[in-house]
Amino acid sequence: MIVPDEVLDKAYPGRLEEIKSTLSSSLNMRLLEACPFILLKKGNRVRTIADEIFEEAQMTPRIVLETENIETVLALCAKGMGITFYPKMFISPDQSSPSHRSAIMEHNHLNRYSLNYSRAHGVLGIGYHRGHYMSRATQEFIRIAKERIAYVPTVDETDS
Repeated sequence: MIVPDEVLDKAYPGRLEEIKSTLSSSLNMRLLEACPFILLKKGNRVRTIADEIFEEAQMTPRIVLETENIETVLALCAKGMGITFYPKMFISPDQSSPSHRSAIMEHNHLNRYSLNYSRAHGVLGIGYHRGHYMSRATQEFIRIAKERIAYVPTVDETDS
């Protein structure tokens, strides 16, 4: 979950550091009930997880915008329009060469909170038939995915 300082400061004037500290130690969604949210439209996996989190917290979020584009929610969040849910795997793990998204996070005072919710965490798997034709585009996609997303090779992968 991405939470802009600006949103917290508006909801809790003069208590920004206290609220950030509280959220870091225990992410209590009810604490964010008065804050605006920018969410993906229903039907998207990220939105489904967000809705389940809201339901579990027994809160109705104040949704100011729904969109289909994940980059739009991050850009508007960076402008201080609201809180959003954004998959960690889309943010570059390579801190020596920050991606555009990492730069947005750093320069716009955005706080990233990992959700303690089992459905929010998953494993990305790429499957293919060993020995069958694989296009260069597919091979390149797999290479980039391995490079950009932290992964643990499987036993089968070491046999190929």
